[in-house]
Amino acid sequence: MSQQELANSIMHRFLTLMRYRQHVASRIWKETNASGRQLAVLRFLAEHSPSTVGEISAFLYVRDGTTSPLLDRMERDGLVTRQRCTQDARRVLVEPTARGRELAASAPLSPVALLRARLPELPADELEQIDRALARLSALAQVDESVLE
Repeated sequence: MSQQELANSIMHRFLTLMRYRQHVASRIWKETNASGRQLAVLRFLAEHSPSTVGEISAFLYVRDGTTSPLLDRMERDGLVTRQRCTQDARRVLVEPTARGRELAASAPLSPVALLRARLPELPADELEQIDRALARLSALAQVDESVLE
């Protein structure tokens, strides 16, 4: 393959992955009335419950200021409960409700959820190659992570 053909192939794969993620997210939303981020939180809580807002934020790679409104909506929708920690009133503990657990178990997995599950199964050298390639793509696209939530 020529250099241009390789560049075109990379762009095709990248854009296909992005479009597919959006396609599946839309389908899951229609089926469950829950966003991929909400389902990610529910699946995280199913394995790590109770958790703090900070722990959930770290899992989502976002700031607490992004997680709190998400949890507000999820609590309003009956998917999670929040309560102050009895040992430290500054900490809020989040747990899924029975409805939240059921939704997490029954909803289809998104491409992001599949990657979260399957990437750790790859050999370390392959993970390092993927990490370097994604870091390079981010640099080429001049991604500024500081503006992302």
